[in-house]
Amino acid sequence: MGLKASVRNRAYPEGSIAEGYISRYFSDVETIFSRPLRNDGNIQKRYIFSSGGRPVGTMDTKTLDSKSLAQANRYVLLHSDKLSPYRQEFLESERAVYGGIQISKRTEDKWLVEKFPRWLAKQENCHY
Repeated sequence: MGLKASVRNRAYPEGSIAEGYISRYFSDVETIFSRPLRNDGNIQKRYIFSSGGRPVGTMDTKTLDSKSLAQANRYVLLHSDKLSPYRQEFLESERAVYGGIQISKRTEDKWLVEKFPRWLAKQENCHY
Protein backbone atom coordinates (compact mmCIF):
# COMPACT_ATOMS: atom_id res chain seq x y z
CA MET A 1 0.00 0.00 0.00
CA GLY A 2 1.46 3.34 -1.03
CA LEU A 3 1.28 6.54 0.91
CA LYS A 4 -1.09 8.00 -1.63
CA ALA A 5 -3.66 5.36 -0.64
CA SER A 6 -3.63 6.69 2.93
CA VAL A 7 -4.97 10.12 1.88
CA ARG A 8 -8.06 10.76 3.97
CA ASN A 9 -8.49 14.45 3.27
CA ARG A 10 -8.31 15.13 -0.46
CA ALA A 11 -8.28 18.90 0.16
CA TYR A 12 -4.88 18.57 1.92
CA PRO A 13 -3.22 15.45 0.52
CA GLU A 14 0.26 16.50 1.67
CA GLY A 15 -0.82 16.59 5.30
CA SER A 16 -2.61 13.27 5.04
CA ILE A 17 0.38 11.60 3.39
CA ALA A 18 2.73 13.03 6.02
CA GLU A 19 0.46 11.93 8.87
CA GLY A 20 0.11 8.46 7.35
CA TYR A 21 3.91 8.21 7.04
CA ILE A 22 4.44 9.36 10.64
CA SER A 23 1.83 6.98 12.05
CA ARG A 24 3.26 4.07 10.07
CA TYR A 25 6.94 4.51 10.86
CA PHE A 26 6.93 6.31 14.22
CA SER A 27 4.73 4.27 16.53
CA ASP A 28 5.44 6.45 19.59
CA VAL A 29 4.08 9.61 17.92
CA GLU A 30 0.38 10.22 18.59
CA THR A 31 -1.70 11.08 15.52
CA ILE A 32 -5.40 11.01 14.76
CA PHE A 33 -4.93 7.42 13.59
CA SER A 34 -2.99 6.17 16.61
CA ARG A 35 -4.43 8.04 19.60
CA PRO A 36 -6.77 6.17 21.98
CA LEU A 37 -10.51 6.68 21.66
CA ARG A 38 -12.16 9.19 23.95
CA ASN A 39 -14.80 6.70 25.00
CA ASP A 40 -12.53 3.75 25.58
CA GLY A 41 -14.86 1.96 28.00
CA ASN A 42 -12.87 2.97 31.07
CA ILE A 43 -15.91 4.41 32.84
CA GLN A 44 -15.60 5.51 36.44
CA LYS A 45 -18.13 3.71 38.65
CA ARG A 46 -19.04 6.68 40.85
CA TYR A 47 -21.79 7.97 38.59
CA ILE A 48 -25.46 7.10 38.93
CA PHE A 49 -26.04 6.97 35.18
CA SER A 50 -23.48 5.33 32.92
CA SER A 51 -22.44 7.89 30.35
CA GLY A 52 -20.53 5.54 28.04
CA GLY A 53 -17.28 7.46 28.38
CA ARG A 54 -14.81 9.08 30.67
CA PRO A 55 -14.62 12.72 31.80
CA VAL A 56 -12.61 14.97 29.52
CA GLY A 57 -11.42 18.45 30.45
CA THR A 58 -11.45 20.33 33.69
CA MET A 59 -14.02 19.97 36.43
CA ASP A 60 -16.20 23.00 37.01
CA THR A 61 -18.52 23.25 40.01
CA LYS A 62 -21.87 24.95 39.48
CA THR A 63 -24.38 26.11 42.06
CA LEU A 64 -27.93 25.38 40.97
CA ASP A 65 -30.85 27.68 41.62
CA SER A 66 -33.88 26.16 43.32
CA LYS A 67 -35.73 25.47 40.03
CA SER A 68 -32.73 23.71 38.43
CA LEU A 69 -32.11 21.72 41.60
CA ALA A 70 -35.75 20.58 41.66
CA GLN A 71 -35.53 19.56 37.99
CA ALA A 72 -32.30 17.60 38.58
CA ASN A 73 -33.83 15.92 41.63
CA ARG A 74 -36.95 15.00 39.65
CA TYR A 75 -34.85 13.60 36.80
CA VAL A 76 -32.94 11.30 39.16
CA LEU A 77 -36.10 10.16 40.94
CA LEU A 78 -37.86 9.34 37.66
CA HIS A 79 -34.95 7.79 35.72
CA SER A 80 -32.68 5.99 38.20
CA ASP A 81 -32.81 2.21 37.72
CA LYS A 82 -32.06 1.73 41.42
CA LEU A 83 -35.30 3.52 42.31
CA SER A 84 -37.45 1.51 39.91
CA PRO A 85 -38.72 -0.92 42.60
CA TYR A 86 -39.72 2.04 44.78
CA ARG A 87 -41.58 3.69 41.89
CA GLN A 88 -43.47 0.46 41.21
CA GLU A 89 -44.37 0.05 44.89
CA PHE A 90 -45.56 3.65 45.01
CA LEU A 91 -47.73 3.25 41.90
CA GLU A 92 -49.24 0.03 43.24
CA SER A 93 -50.13 1.74 46.52
CA GLU A 94 -51.72 4.66 44.65
CA ARG A 95 -53.67 2.32 42.35
CA ALA A 96 -54.96 0.41 45.40
CA VAL A 97 -56.62 3.59 46.64
CA TYR A 98 -58.73 3.67 43.48
CA GLY A 99 -59.67 0.00 43.58
CA GLY A 100 -60.20 -1.54 40.16
CA ILE A 101 -60.55 1.73 38.24
CA GLN A 102 -58.29 1.99 35.18
CA ILE A 103 -55.70 4.74 35.73
CA SER A 104 -54.18 6.55 32.74
CA LYS A 105 -50.44 6.77 32.17
CA ARG A 106 -50.72 10.56 32.34
CA THR A 107 -52.26 10.35 35.83
CA GLU A 108 -49.52 7.97 36.98
CA ASP A 109 -46.85 10.32 35.61
CA LYS A 110 -48.48 13.18 37.50
CA TRP A 111 -48.41 11.11 40.70
CA LEU A 112 -44.72 10.37 40.18
CA VAL A 113 -43.90 14.04 39.77
CA GLU A 114 -46.10 15.42 42.53
CA LYS A 115 -46.40 12.70 45.19
CA PHE A 116 -43.50 10.27 44.74
CA PRO A 117 -40.73 12.44 46.31
CA ARG A 118 -42.67 12.86 49.59
CA TRP A 119 -43.69 9.19 49.61
CA LEU A 120 -40.07 8.09 49.09
CA ALA A 121 -38.83 10.39 51.87
CA LYS A 122 -41.39 8.86 54.25
CA GLN A 123 -40.31 5.33 53.24
CA GLU A 124 -36.67 6.11 53.88
CA ASN A 125 -37.48 7.59 57.31
CA CYS A 126 -39.41 4.42 58.24
CA HIS A 127 -36.55 2.11 57.26
CA TYR A 128 -33.91 3.77 59.43
